[in-house]
Amino acid sequence: MAATPPIDPKSSDASIDAMSKAFDYAIQKSAEITALTTEKKVELDAAKQRPNA
Repeated sequence: MAATPPIDPKSSDASIDAMSKAFDYAIQKSAEITALTTEKKVELDAAKQRPNA
């Protein structure tokens, strides 16, 4: 059976850092999308409550 190669802590730390950056970016984009869709929903709701002229 082949020997298991040793774990390189630098490589692991770099991978974790890359994943953290990706998650942070995704969370930021999700927050931006939520803000935009919430704003649009408020506009639509407000438009529905106005009587038509």
